[in-house]
Amino acid sequence: MAAGPVRDELFDDLLVAPLRAPRQLMRRASQLGIDPEGSYVVVLARPEGGEHGRAVLWASSYAYRHSGLKTVQGGCVVLLLPGSDASAAARAVSEELAPLLGRPVTVGASGPALGLASVAKVYQESLRCLDALIALDGAGSAASMGDLGFLGLLLSNDHDVDGFVSSAIGPVLDHDAGGTTGLVRTVEAYFASGSSPTGAAKELHVHPNTVARRLKRIDELLGAGWQKPGRAVEVQLALRLLRARDILRRQRQSHAQAGIPGK
Repeated sequence: MAAGPVRDELFDDLLVAPLRAPRQLMRRASQLGIDPEGSYVVVLARPEGGEHGRAVLWASSYAYRHSGLKTVQGGCVVLLLPGSDASAAARAVSEELAPLLGRPVTVGASGPALGLASVAKVYQESLRCLDALIALDGAGSAASMGDLGFLGLLLSNDHDVDGFVSSAIGPVLDHDAGGTTGLVRTVEAYFASGSSPTGAAKELHVHPNTVARRLKRIDELLGAGWQKPGRAVEVQLALRLLRARDILRRQRQSHAQAGIPGK
């Protein structure tokens, strides 16, 4: 087994796109026992509130135990691990590192990279996943780009999630927060039923007249154009963002009850 710095240097070189001297890199990988044509996932772990030194030491051990590679980029531990399930890899890293540090760790992952030549692309996807988790108020959570779907792609370059949600459905949220609830769920049911008030009433188990009154109130709050294609897309995306945040928060609460820090 080669010394850690040599392996770290190889990983650093693999993260540069386009690859410099790719054939030479593949030969170096083979010499280190890394399959150039294997399947790999990239996992980024960001300790919240320090503890980077202990995290780096842990990552060296973890990479060795899992026949992978590790490096450090921008305050994050980066792992290249054999496998194809990025979600499982993210959870495994989180569940081992967070208790060790005794503090939250945000973990984003992507993959698989089919061959080392694809590692740089998958690394960039992992960065976007990590950015999206932070944007979704998901610090201390673990997820892959596949878990976030299109939300991760949309949020990677725009961290003003609160501003977007407020501009799209803020008045409806304020209405429900004021104690008279039901409008947010009505909007969700309305779109889920194909913009059918009758279908929404069945989904909500209320009388159609109740849905009609709520839709009229939503018109007053958002303006009559909220059901038109352009606005409707924004409203539905805002609702998806809210639900994604709720999932991440419940994940943290579940892990907190299990004794895993920062979840």
